[in-house]
Amino acid sequence: MGIRDLFGRRGPRIPADPADLDHLRRWCRTRVGVEAYLEPETLVSVPGLCLVAFDGEWTRRPVGDVATARRLAAQLKLPLFDAAVQGYPRRMRDYEEVRIKRERRERAERLREQMREADGR
Repeated sequence: MGIRDLFGRRGPRIPADPADLDHLRRWCRTRVGVEAYLEPETLVSVPGLCLVAFDGEWTRRPVGDVATARRLAAQLKLPLFDAAVQGYPRRMRDYEEVRIKRERRERAERLREQMREADGR
């Protein structure tokens, strides 16, 4: 096994799933201020595209290759950033923090309600 076998191109590329591309298109149409972040290929994943709306809501899907990601961003007229260089926007992390707090609060309320019901029996 040579050095090229370790670091060279792996097998053939996996094309993007049309359902994933359609999801990204539909998601973009229903959000405002969307930006695209290209996620690099790793040893275990193909390149991905993460769309982030103005409020931090986001979605992510694999796109198969960088050319597909660039083409999709151009079709949707989105600014495209390299996530490995730019990083993700702070609003994305803020959105997740709020979402997680809300889910914990809702879970606690459901548990309290279940305990009240159990005590009433």
